[in-house]
Amino acid sequence: MALTKQRKEELVAGYIEMLERARGVVVTEYRGMTMKQLDELRGKLREKGSNFTVTKNTLLKIALDQVGMGVPEEMLNGPVALAVAFDDLPATIKTVLEYAKGNEIFVVKGGILGTSIVDAKQLDVISELPPLDVLRAQLIGMTTMPLTQFMGLLEEPGRQVVAVIQAATDGIVNVLAAYTRKDAA
Repeated sequence: MALTKQRKEELVAGYIEMLERARGVVVTEYRGMTMKQLDELRGKLREKGSNFTVTKNTLLKIALDQVGMGVPEEMLNGPVALAVAFDDLPATIKTVLEYAKGNEIFVVKGGILGTSIVDAKQLDVISELPPLDVLRAQLIGMTTMPLTQFMGLLEEPGRQVVAVIQAATDGIVNVLAAYTRKDAA
């Protein structure tokens, strides 16, 4: 059944809205997959705050061009579906790649990160990144560490002075104790 012009415009508008909200997109080919397999993948991606959308290639190309995400033609050949990451991009990529390893008819063609096009090997590297919360914690740790070290350096001279006074005090107490024992004997 042919799509009406109005329906095509609605699809393009939907693709544009989805692409503008996305942190990244994984382009896949789902040729030969059953609806049950597609629904299984959709469920796994939904858990990661992502979705899996079967697309009309010509309409998708129009939407990609309008949002500034030009894609090579070979990425849009065949039955294409997009795994769209709205939250945690590495987790979405990892989910898609793990699914592809267990399903030989499902093909990962590449991805779009901002305006950059990446191939499947680059997606594999991105999938190895830690979750977003861990990356944020590491960044906070890296930014606060120099300040902590600086504060330690500022406190160190004071510690050394206290240590010298303590040593002198201990020495005087020991000398006095020795004289006291000597006088008592």
